[in-house]
Amino acid sequence: MKEKRFHHVKGKKLIGYVFILPLTALFGIFIVYPIIYNFIISFYDWNGIDIQKTFIGFKNYATILTDPVILKIGKNFVIFALCTIIFQAFLGLVFASFFSRKIHFSGFYRIIFYLPVVATPAIVGNIFSKIFETNRGFLNLFLRSAGLESLCQQWLADPKWALACIVFVNIWQWTGYSMLMYYANMLNISGDLYEAATIDGANKVQQFTKITFPLLRSTHYTLFIMGMLGSLKCFDLPFVLTKGGPNYATEFFSTYIYKKSFALFKQGEGSAVVVIMFVIALVITLIQLKMYYHNDKDKELAG
Repeated sequence: MKEKRFHHVKGKKLIGYVFILPLTALFGIFIVYPIIYNFIISFYDWNGIDIQKTFIGFKNYATILTDPVILKIGKNFVIFALCTIIFQAFLGLVFASFFSRKIHFSGFYRIIFYLPVVATPAIVGNIFSKIFETNRGFLNLFLRSAGLESLCQQWLADPKWALACIVFVNIWQWTGYSMLMYYANMLNISGDLYEAATIDGANKVQQFTKITFPLLRSTHYTLFIMGMLGSLKCFDLPFVLTKGGPNYATEFFSTYIYKKSFALFKQGEGSAVVVIMFVIALVITLIQLKMYYHNDKDKELAG
């Protein structure tokens, strides 16, 4: 009887493995294999076309890490990430607080604010390229018609303004996502907490700072990590708007990889940049896990 039950359980496990086999195979082919292959290619001098590859060890990494452009890319990444994360979180929190008051047509307003998130970044980039164009762009035309011609700029051709324009477009597109995240989590906060705070004499500002903001901590962490990872692999907007220029003012890791691999045909160096990106993403993920661990621990202690 026990032997029969053992074979029955073993058979059920085998069927389970058969069901997950296609997904495992797809994961291995399209995720695991490209990562391993890219890591291997980073040790070769290869143009991405020829069959022959020359093993050069860590020379690609030395070339990339000593390239002045990589420092510029790191600076752009930090500025872009911090600006977009902070402003998107702030505006998202403000709009979420506004919509949580159950005003008339709040559902319609939420849809309007969320619509840019649905749009493809390439389409958004093309639209804003018409807005920021120097000669016939809508922004400069508006400034001229308002008698503010002194404020007209070469928005995407000036290194002082190009990155700021991309930051603005990204904030415009993704603030709706932050708003929805905050709004959804605000609905999970018990109304009893606010009633008790009102009885204790707390005003709206005190309720927000002492109840709402601290209880949204997991949302803060999530938006921070997703914003960092999104900034790390940002490609569409800078490529469509400026292609990384002018003078590397809007160069990001992804655009740099594209140029190295497909414009300069230095596949090994491009792969080395991908590995560097992977390490940065791994560090960010470890920070995320540590944040969530401490958050869960604080909840247990509070409980």
